[in-house]
Amino acid sequence: MKVFHFMKVLLLLISVSLVSCAATMPDVAYVTDGDPLQKLDLYLPEGESAEARPVLIAIHGGGWAIGDKGNPGFVHPKFGWFKQHDFIVASINYRLSPAVSHPAHVEDVCEAIAWIGEHIAEHGGDPDRLYLIGHSAGAHLAALAAVDRDKLKAAGGDPEAIKGVILLDGAAYHVSRQIEAAGGGRMWINAFTDDPATQRDASPTLKVAKFDATPPPFLILHVATRPSSTEQSEGLARALGRKGGKATVVGIEGKNHMTINRDLGKPGDPTTEAVAEFLRLKPE
Repeated sequence: MKVFHFMKVLLLLISVSLVSCAATMPDVAYVTDGDPLQKLDLYLPEGESAEARPVLIAIHGGGWAIGDKGNPGFVHPKFGWFKQHDFIVASINYRLSPAVSHPAHVEDVCEAIAWIGEHIAEHGGDPDRLYLIGHSAGAHLAALAAVDRDKLKAAGGDPEAIKGVILLDGAAYHVSRQIEAAGGGRMWINAFTDDPATQRDASPTLKVAKFDATPPPFLILHVATRPSSTEQSEGLARALGRKGGKATVVGIEGKNHMTINRDLGKPGDPTTEAVAEFLRLKPE
């Protein structure tokens, strides 16, 4: 009987493991024969759904130079929380500086969005309900991909499919202004060069002025005590508003640049509550 019980437990554990593995598709290439970094991970909710699921496209931070789509502090607990609310999550990597500079990062993000738009229905996702979320440098890239319609169209993506954008403590929505405020630095030059035209092209705040339609809704979250993020967030929101877009800016108290990202998905967390309200979800 003990052996029988042990075998039942073992089979149960194997079954749970297989379900867990089946719910995640790692290292899916979104560019054929592309760079090793041009890959994404798909996190799929368990069970069947009566309708195609919305898709969250997650973009990690790291100063455009480091970071990974599978970083535990980026993945947990937020991806599980979104899955509980029946979202498919696609966490993407992109090429990094100094090996590349702008526009390579955002071009990769646009390629990933285009791949998801073409293939996500195969995994139960709705290609017409895409949401972007990014932290730090990823917030910059999420904002830029959402408003640089030319680059997204060139990659084969549909700008109209983006139904919302969530930004976590970005401070580079107006790149040249932030470089000037920061006194320059190798990180900025590696990512955006020292060419003013390149820096303008990389600035979501400036790109909005060329937007030929109403922008998607934005939720722009920033650490309340971080002046650079506050100023940049408010500037982007004003630019979006001038084009008829809806942008909600929320300064999150009691957080720093890392915890505003890592705590998303925890019960009672103010970042979680703001995102839940934006997406009309229950925060629990």
